[in-house]
Amino acid sequence: MYTLIVKTTFEASHSIPGHEGKCARLHGHTYRVEAEFSGDELDRIGMLRDFSELRRALEEIVPDHTHLNDVLDVPTTAEHVARWIFDELAARELPVTAVAVWETDRYGCRYSRSTNPLPQGGA
Repeated sequence: MYTLIVKTTFEASHSIPGHEGKCARLHGHTYRVEAEFSGDELDRIGMLRDFSELRRALEEIVPDHTHLNDVLDVPTTAEHVARWIFDELAARELPVTAVAVWETDRYGCRYSRSTNPLPQGGA
């Protein structure tokens, strides 16, 4: 299996209503996004997909210089942002397998679709 990784950044503000800490207030991040695309078959010139095609798709999706609360219909946590970007890439019929969204150098979330999810509450 081949996995391509494409990275980009975007600037956005958000707030998380109901959060009991400072994230409830309006603030912003320079988000870093890493999208992974996988497959077994290479094309006639030995590529899974062209990096520039994947980069363009990712950069068209990320909501640069926006207020995320105006874009997403769910709480604007890193978890939901990662899932939203994943779903947008998948809707373009790209072979996306995971999306990681980093709010800071220390805090991020990676979303991927599991083929065998655990039930809520653990194993």
